[in-house]
Amino acid sequence: MHVSLSRARKHCRGRLLTGAALSLTGTLLAASLFTVAPHAAQRTDADALITGTIAPRTTDVPFELRIEITSPGKEGLELAGRLSQDGGLITRPIRWKVSRALSDGSIAPAGTSNILDDEQPATRLALEPGRYTIEASYGSVSLVKQIELPKGQHLGFTFVFNVGGLRTLSTVASEPLPAPARAVHKVYAIGGPSAGQLIATSDVPGGLMRLGAGKYRLESEIEPGNTITRTDVSIRPGILTTLQLDHQAGIAALNTAASTAWTIADRQSNWTASGKGPQLLTLAPGTYVWSDGSRKRTIIIEAGKTTEVRGQD
Repeated sequence: MHVSLSRARKHCRGRLLTGAALSLTGTLLAASLFTVAPHAAQRTDADALITGTIAPRTTDVPFELRIEITSPGKEGLELAGRLSQDGGLITRPIRWKVSRALSDGSIAPAGTSNILDDEQPATRLALEPGRYTIEASYGSVSLVKQIELPKGQHLGFTFVFNVGGLRTLSTVASEPLPAPARAVHKVYAIGGPSAGQLIATSDVPGGLMRLGAGKYRLESEIEPGNTITRTDVSIRPGILTTLQLDHQAGIAALNTAASTAWTIADRQSNWTASGKGPQLLTLAPGTYVWSDGSRKRTIIIEAGKTTEVRGQD
């Protein structure tokens, strides 16, 4: 059932469950464990959040180079990637773009000089000697490299993306989310020139997000409802970190006729929701007012408890 929500929301605690040390390509690397201080419940406008940055596409690309001497006319490139300097080759698709470089060394406008635009773990292509731009993207990390392909050589580049993984799961009072609620996880990178910009989003329970190594802020919001949990986490190259974000919230079970329109409002903020018919809402603890137009009722929401509202009473 559709529910419309206003902007002001409540915040609850976030806690780190584990840091699982797994390579994103299936190789076990090392143990990783983080400690997160719980956030006290507070009311704030989520749109005012300033937490991080999108890492700019970098030209300072760590890479391995292999040179194969070949006969004229057989020149070309071979491209592959690693999660970390010491990690294995990436076996999932990487977005590769190869284009001719402009005479001043800059990148040509998109689509004007593309030679390759493909997604695969590794690629090999024949090219005439000359200057080229290689662009590669894996997860939230994008790399760009200007290269010169000499006559009589076949070059192999293996780029190091320095990518780790973040797997997220949200709970309510340590219990699984009640159906049909869903958690939306958003990731912001901390520091840098583009503070506050969103870089990754997932609404899949236990979904995996591939992120460049660094410090991030993770935000979990349960829909429909008004709870947000935030916590900080560090991502290391080649490491899969698993986070459980626990919302200290309660459930409002609105048991009304399918044709009954209703509203619910938090008495201590400007958060409101409206809808029609039966609905489960995940709400921060507090006092709310429910109304179906002709009746009003005060509702007390407690963490870990379900409060039923029967419209026909």
